[in-house]
Amino acid sequence: MKLKIYLDTNTVIDFFINEARSLKKGEEPKIPKKFGFMAEKSSEIDFITSFITKAEIVRELSSAFQLSNEEIEKLWDSFLKSIDCEYIDNFLFDEKIVKLATGIRMRLRTMFNFMHVFIAMDKDAHFLSGDKDIINKIREHKIYDKTLTYIELRKRF
Repeated sequence: MKLKIYLDTNTVIDFFINEARSLKKGEEPKIPKKFGFMAEKSSEIDFITSFITKAEIVRELSSAFQLSNEEIEKLWDSFLKSIDCEYIDNFLFDEKIVKLATGIRMRLRTMFNFMHVFIAMDKDAHFLSGDKDIINKIREHKIYDKTLTYIELRKRF
């Protein structure tokens, strides 16, 4: 059975930054090692991401690189196809996020990242993140045992 992995923004942002830079400079993009690994293992791993990841990527590409909506959509589609990634285009959040915010001291960014975690939990997928803050909060408060860093994922393969 394939491993299911939910990708949050910080696990894939370097792919998009490299692609945007290459578009602006007219050069061949450099494939980040992380992304190369994901592409290589896409037959063994079911990747999942969501509209939250896309929104964060779109914000970065439009603000920092002034890419057009058309350019961004092309990059997004290329990303999804290259690792055969499932895209979650909607999700219903509920009062659980309020209870979480009440019970755990955290930064706004960390609370926002918990939205990724709720989607991963709903899909029974491992939550992959490079954000130490969110990983520490999840583990410290025993919120979700299917949480991985990229290094931990690599060790599985």
